[in-house]
Amino acid sequence: MIAVVLSSPAATGRFARALTRFLRPPMLVTLTGELGTGKTTVVRHALRALGVREAVASPSFTIAQSYEGRCGATLHHLDLYRLAPGNDVALFAWDDYLTPEAITFVEWPEAGGSVLPPADVILHLEHRTRLSRRATVSATAALESELALELAGVGLQVERVPAVSATEESASAAGASDRRATDKNATGESASGESFSLRDDRAREG
Repeated sequence: MIAVVLSSPAATGRFARALTRFLRPPMLVTLTGELGTGKTTVVRHALRALGVREAVASPSFTIAQSYEGRCGATLHHLDLYRLAPGNDVALFAWDDYLTPEAITFVEWPEAGGSVLPPADVILHLEHRTRLSRRATVSATAALESELALELAGVGLQVERVPAVSATEESASAAGASDRRATDKNATGESASGESFSLRDDRAREG
């Protein structure tokens, strides 16, 4: 597992663009973290880097958005925040978005439970300060090593996270899932303010 501090929106963009250099279909990329940590911002930058030219909207209400990337690549962006346990999960068209020719990004993957296959890349985002985030990436050893070199090449400082910290990351993701359920029970809808950048992320970003 590797970790990097994203100190600004520009750093987030460099991080996402670096990550996309190692994404090939079929791949599943999951993003976890509390509201406001910038998951949708990372996906938006990644989709742009993969060749999407149309407007990239958060799928917080539609659950899924699909795009055509460079050279006809199939790209999916799922936000499962509003997906309720039970029939919602059972009836969702998973097979439409987990196809051999696609790269699929999934926010709030814990809502999908065991229906989702193991992710190829697991990205966890957490608040560090009011304006910065910490991103941890878990993937194959080869991908992590290559990504670390790529991130260093674009000016981002990378650290190796000891294996003992993986448990802490999992606990943090589980806590975010619990808070997601609490938010939905209290309000009946998602919060409306995940904003890494006050200018860029006014829409609710998972």
